[in-house]
Amino acid sequence: MKAVRLYEGPEVRVEDAPEPEAGPGQIRVAVQAAGVCGTDLHAAHGDLPVPTLPVIMGHEGAGTVDAVGEGVSEFVEGDRVLLLPSETCGTCAACEAGHLGLCPGARILGMARDGTFAEKITVPASCALPLPPGIAFEHGAILADAVATAYHAVATRAGISGGERIAVIGCGGVGHHAILLARLLGAKTIVAADASEGALRRAKEAGADVTVDVSVANARRAIRQAAGGDGPEFVIEYAGKKASVELAMASVARGGRVIVGGVGMQSPELGPLVSFVGREIGVLGSMGYTRAELEQVVQLTATGKLDLSGSITARYPLERASEALADLASRRNDPVRLALLPGAAA
Repeated sequence: MKAVRLYEGPEVRVEDAPEPEAGPGQIRVAVQAAGVCGTDLHAAHGDLPVPTLPVIMGHEGAGTVDAVGEGVSEFVEGDRVLLLPSETCGTCAACEAGHLGLCPGARILGMARDGTFAEKITVPASCALPLPPGIAFEHGAILADAVATAYHAVATRAGISGGERIAVIGCGGVGHHAILLARLLGAKTIVAADASEGALRRAKEAGADVTVDVSVANARRAIRQAAGGDGPEFVIEYAGKKASVELAMASVARGGRVIVGGVGMQSPELGPLVSFVGREIGVLGSMGYTRAELEQVVQLTATGKLDLSGSITARYPLERASEALADLASRRNDPVRLALLPGAAA
């Protein structure tokens, strides 16, 4: 089979790989679509430590079950499934609570073990969820990362339920879906903040009321004025940079909360305690989601309440994975999410 492997260097190669076999408790999935995420880009550029090299890249995927290992009863050959981005231990407190993103023993697909940038992948049956027939594979591929991760930040960590003023800083793949979901959940005012004109245009299409270019001289003031009142009650950060987190803390209203979901290696500064404490700002991290939240997102999509028709900006055959990563890095055509389609002609 064809697969996209990451080697030391870092170097990305499309090459032949042996077909994996479904062992006890596992299923083998013929991958129909794999999402290309910023995390994949960071790994390919050497900006994130990858514990296992070489490794087949990719942690977003959906496809059909084509082999079932011993002891698996919840899936049969031919089932449509979406894949979770990590293989979790299943026994820790986080797993027992259903919070997949907090498992300390999680093995991320495409980093700690082989991932979805391949024609086939084997995973524990617990790493898959049924994909309703009305949801396209390319949308199913991103539900368990770009969409459910945003849902956890917006619905749970921020607690958006209707009438709130919010700002989203970083309107790429996950930030874009945070805007879609905030609109769906009834936020009163949504401010989209990004340095990319294209990302801001797509944010407006997703439901943002106002857009702010963060490269302007006083982005803090612009965000606060755009939200109205004392500023946004919630600021959700998805750029993963020191400057964007500090902008989020400076922009939020007194007594408000900053939800940091962007992943990166930079270290933001808290700022003077008299300002931080005096304004009573809450800063919360947001990682992953619970299984129940993922199921809710699948249901919202299956019933048409959550429209992902604008989520996949471009599609590539597996052999053009390096081109997809380059396009994501250059933000060519202002991508929300890119998809690899292993069955497509090169």
